[in-house]
Amino acid sequence: MNVKHKTKIKSIFGMLVCVALMSQLLVGCTKSPAKQIEERVQTMAETGELGTVEYAVRKIIKTNDQQWYKYGDRKILFVSTAFLKAGIKLDGFSEENVIIDGKNVTVTLPHAELLSFNMPAEETKLVWTHYSTFRDEYNEYERNTILRLGEQNIREATPDLGILQDAEKNAEELFTAMLTQIGFEKIDIKFDSINSHERK
Repeated sequence: MNVKHKTKIKSIFGMLVCVALMSQLLVGCTKSPAKQIEERVQTMAETGELGTVEYAVRKIIKTNDQQWYKYGDRKILFVSTAFLKAGIKLDGFSEENVIIDGKNVTVTLPHAELLSFNMPAEETKLVWTHYSTFRDEYNEYERNTILRLGEQNIREATPDLGILQDAEKNAEELFTAMLTQIGFEKIDIKFDSINSHERK
């Protein structure tokens, strides 16, 4: 099976609205800065997840069935679109993820991961099929098997699509904006103490 795909990024600009809404939580608040950050994060991700990027992946799925013990061949080609959402899970976020030193703050987040994957049937089109005289046409079970293999292929290719990197970049920008609103001047966003980016 040969699979080709193109990716199209859709950034979640609505997260900027979340930042504006979260700023209201600090009005009249006397809690510690770390506790304030924790509460704002929990409000941003009420479901425990913060989706920061979506991809629509258009796939060409085709196969050429040739078997030495059968005369002739058969081919089939689908065009399908899969929708992926990536982000970070914040259900375990607490004050322990925050280190504050005056106007400096370091926040550690979990690495981004795939939050949802959807390849709806209505987004899958049979474009072309061919079978020789002595071969049977692909039945429904065989077609579904080919599509499942295509889905498995794109799941396995997720790390190479750049969606996880984009999700972390967007999460970093979101947290940087939020922490800047709180009043921090030096912000360091880390992901599992491995990747970090410092904004001065």
